[in-house]
Order: sequence, then C-alpha cells, then structure tokens
Amino acid sequence: MNHPEPRITVELAPEVFERASRLYAQHSETYSLSELTEAGAVARIPPEFIHKAVKQVQAEQIQARQGLEALKDVVFTSLIITTLFGWMAFGNPCHATISQLNSQTTQVK
Repeated sequence: MNHPEPRITVELAPEVFERASRLYAQHSETYSLSELTEAGAVARIPPEFIHKAVKQVQAEQIQARQGLEALKDVVFTSLIITTLFGWMAFGNPCHATISQLNSQTTQVK
C-alpha cells in the first residue's frame, strides 16, 4: 500500500518554519553566523542583511542592558536618599531607642 507524503499548505509553511527555528534555537541555544546566513540563503535573504540584522539586534540588547543598569542605579540612589532623609527628618531610630532605655534606667534607680 502506497502512502502519499503529507502536504503542508502555503499558508502554514511560514508558521512551521518559524516554530521549527524556535525549537531548534531552544535545543541548541545558539546559531553560528554561517548557520544564519545559510538559513537566510534558503529564504533568499542576502548575507549582508543577515549580518546587518545581527549587529542591530546585538546593539539593541546592549542598549537595553545599559538602560536596565541605569534604572537600577536610579532606584538604588533614590533608596539611599529616602533612607537618609528619613533619618534626618525623624531622627536615628537606634538613638531614640537608646535614649528611651537610658530614661527608663534612670527612672528605675
């Protein structure tokens, strides 16, 4: 009995390739530039566009990391300023506790 090979419609082919590429990426975790260039050739994307896209994506990732680091710095600085302001406005809580203990000790004597 001869079984015909299953056919994939033109509409589904891009989704199949996209999913297959994601599965492969998850499996291998990386692509070499030559692997991306080969895949681009199959999709009729000239190598110079693959190279340019790689540089753009890497630059965007670097900018995103730098933005995150800057945000961390701002949050940390704000936390320090808020803490210092709280100490200046309301007094050092340790000092207040020591003063209370001293006054209680004085009253007990």
